[in-house]
Amino acid sequence: MPRPKADLMNEGVAITFAVIFVIVGLIGLVLFKEMRTHTYWRQLAAANDLDAIRGLLEAEIDHWRRMRPPKGINAAVWAGVQGMELLAADAGHVQITTSAEPEMRVIGGKSQQVATALDIALATAVRITEMVFYDVADYLPQVVRVDVYTTFRDATRATPQPILSMSADRADAVGLDWDAEAREIALAFNATYDLGPSGEPRPIELPPMAPALAASLAQAEEAAETAAPDP
Repeated sequence: MPRPKADLMNEGVAITFAVIFVIVGLIGLVLFKEMRTHTYWRQLAAANDLDAIRGLLEAEIDHWRRMRPPKGINAAVWAGVQGMELLAADAGHVQITTSAEPEMRVIGGKSQQVATALDIALATAVRITEMVFYDVADYLPQVVRVDVYTTFRDATRATPQPILSMSADRADAVGLDWDAEAREIALAFNATYDLGPSGEPRPIELPPMAPALAASLAQAEEAAETAAPDP
């Protein structure tokens, strides 16, 4: 004897609710595990676990190196972003190095400089600072320092030397217009650079490393030596 339509409808509704309940439960479980993972890494970073902090930063830097340039970002600036190297980091400070070269374009059949190395360095340092402040998950440094090098050439050799050091405090970044000119932002962040009579950047002496980062750098160097294969 056929079952009443009402019974079939009730059974269908019950199955639908059961499926929905299972799906919602699975989503909730995934979100809970994700939240617990983020909490775990935040606690390690806040406790100044140097290995965890370096791991978080290096994972994000590796991700940036594999990214395509965001729309509207100068290719020379993005090259500096992707070429960044993490020097040292702890719970409150990050120090990064990268390089910048003048931007050249062919205009009227001739190669001409359209941006100096300092122009590119300023834009690169600002971009890196913004990304470290806001795009690294589970880590909230208070100070981000970026040192930028460029190549100086003479008759015999090419030597990379620093032309910019910018140290940005998170408190100064709050409410900052990140779409403003890079030089304007850099000045708000205590940027150090030097210009020659022609407006070209000159080598500078880098400020000393923050004392709090010395332990991080020493630990990273020790880890690198330990990991290196015996000759």
